[in-house]
Formats: sequence, structure tokens, C-alpha cells
Amino acid sequence: MNLPRLLATSLAVLALAVAGCGADDEPSTASSSGSESGSGSGDSAGGAAEATAKVDLKDFKFVPEDVKVKAGGEVTFANADEAKHNAQTEGGGPGAFKTKDLLQGDSEAITFEKPGKYSYYCIYHRFMTGTVEVSE
Repeated sequence: MNLPRLLATSLAVLALAVAGCGADDEPSTASSSGSESGSGSGDSAGGAAEATAKVDLKDFKFVPEDVKVKAGGEVTFANADEAKHNAQTEGGGPGAFKTKDLLQGDSEAITFEKPGKYSYYCIYHRFMTGTVEVSE
């Protein structure tokens, strides 16, 4: 085997190994809450606030990242990835929420009672972020 081919093969194996790291090796420690949400801005499909919205967790992203619902509305978080995810706000202030750990195919609905912007993230993949905007 020549040196360029060996180097290319080694780099390909290394890239595959790195890509598989960290996706699903956190311990399971989530609690479920059916109350108001964190802090962020969003819209269900780029439009006005609806009574319900759905956020898919796929390709290590919240899709859509931003949703809008009316006060008393509900956002359903549904995991389409093989990796475990959740959605939660920072801290425990008014409107804080935390979904259970969502395995592939799992979902959980959170009701948002108070108007405001609620930012959230996945505890297992902090780069996954989104917002829910709750209007009157």
C-alpha cells in the first residue's frame, strides 16, 4: 500500500470514529413537566402564532428552531434521531420546562401559559438551541 492511500484510509477511519463520539453516551436524568416554557422567539412555519406547534429533533437540530404559539398553546417535541435528546430551559425560573429524555420515536408536549420568549436547548448537545414565542 502506498503512503498517500494509507494516509487517506487512516483519515477516513479517524473521521468516522470522531463522528460517532458523544451522540448517546450521557446517563439518563430527565424529569417531565407539562407547564410553561423557557425563553426564546419562534414561529411554527414563519407565520402567526398557533394553538399548537411541533418541533422535530432531527439531524442534531430543532426543526424548526423557532416557533410561535398563543398563550395556553402547546409545543410537541418529537425525536427523529437515533441519539437521545431533550429540550429544556436554563434554570428554574417562571416558565422553566424540561422534557423527559426523548429516544427515537418519543415525543412530549409542553403547554405554555404565559406570553414571552423562551429559549431552550438539548442538555446532551448544547449546540442544539431553539426558541418558543408565546403571544396573548
